[in-house]
Amino acid sequence: MNKTKMVGTIGPNSFDYTIIRNMIVSGIDVIRINMTYASFDFAKQVILAVRKINLEENVNTGIMLDTVGPVLRIGGLEKPIINLEKGKMIRIVATGIIGNSEMISVPYKEIITHTKVGDYIFINNASVKLQVVTKNDDTLVCTIKNSGRIISESTLHIPTLDLNMKFLSKYDEEIIKFALEMQVDYLALSNVKEEMDVLDVNDILISLNDNNIQLLSKIENRHALEQIDRILKVSDGIIISRGDLAIDVSIEKVPQIQKELTEKAKKNEKIVIISTDMLASMEVNEVPTRAEVSDVANSVLDHVDALILGGETAIGNYPVEVVKTMNSIIDEVENSIDYNDLLHEITRFENINISKAIAYSSVDSANRVGAKAIICSTMSGSTARDISNYRPSCPVIAISPNSKVVRGLSINYGIIPRIVGMAENTDELVDLSIQAARRILNLQKGDKVVIAGSFPLESVNYTNFMKIEEIK
Repeated sequence: MNKTKMVGTIGPNSFDYTIIRNMIVSGIDVIRINMTYASFDFAKQVILAVRKINLEENVNTGIMLDTVGPVLRIGGLEKPIINLEKGKMIRIVATGIIGNSEMISVPYKEIITHTKVGDYIFINNASVKLQVVTKNDDTLVCTIKNSGRIISESTLHIPTLDLNMKFLSKYDEEIIKFALEMQVDYLALSNVKEEMDVLDVNDILISLNDNNIQLLSKIENRHALEQIDRILKVSDGIIISRGDLAIDVSIEKVPQIQKELTEKAKKNEKIVIISTDMLASMEVNEVPTRAEVSDVANSVLDHVDALILGGETAIGNYPVEVVKTMNSIIDEVENSIDYNDLLHEITRFENINISKAIAYSSVDSANRVGAKAIICSTMSGSTARDISNYRPSCPVIAISPNSKVVRGLSINYGIIPRIVGMAENTDELVDLSIQAARRILNLQKGDKVVIAGSFPLESVNYTNFMKIEEIK
């Protein structure tokens, strides 16, 4: 089982129960719904389908919702996908028309007013580049600089334009409330610029008495880069959204930024996820390019928590095949990693507490004895996350009686979360742990597992014991 997790986005080409089930069976750990493109009814149907599949397959697939955020987007189009041809002209207007290959709309008249002749405009995560050649009070006339595809509500970015838009719209507030109602596990916050954006969402969750949804800040603009330390402090993790980021800081800087953000997130013990065009060519082709395989492999070698499949599964022609392809790349790369060297590279804490000391020792012991799994009992998920942060060589089977805690671990590196009843003592915990590991990993006689947990549960809220067991 792969330790680097996969997030699959559901869209028109994967909105089918059998396809979603096959994506999950093929390795998807978290199902993502981007509320920019999805209705509440669509999202509800997907969530209910995932919950049913989880029961049928005895898995714990997480659910992620993306907020819309203060991002400029074009209006609706007359077809699901519109192809734009290099060298042709296209008009951008502020009226609410249904767009096509010759004219598209934007929701703000200020865009027309403040954009200048010569400015570049990027659409659909920078897959299409336009340049303004002339304008009047109501229209921008642009030349298409490269052929590409756009879809309804595609992102629109003008690097020279910085509109002062409110972070949370009324619609985003409705998305947050819907997420709570449907017991979603992760909220991906679009276009975060500063820590207050995250805190505003956190305030809403507190007011609604929720402390289970994890907040993932999408890093997609230069403001977020400047405030990354503060954003990391108040977020559960970050999503490095390379498409919009490439527009704001220039594309050649993105690989280094990705590596720097990855290391910073791991050092701060935060979830780190890579997004945008991991296997983009597989939207229309059954096999990826060699460059895409290398891109996925390098992210795995950087030991990120997860990789996102966006358009590849949402609008691509091969949603299940792309999941299998990414899964095989991850598997191949992870088999080549020296986990002992990796553990030594990870910075240890100056003021290490008991839980982290045991987490480190559990990983070190598992690596040294060739354990098939580290099994940990957790009530809040913190024990499993501590172990995951040390990037062990074997899976981390996190057992808990709390279903929300279990689903909330679905995106963390190496963790296989499972719902297991409450143990009354350490002997029972060991028995429950080994039973869970046997079901998941088909353990054989002589296999070793490392077991970590805390006892007594009613009076200890940190990890305080570790045990190595050999399967009899």
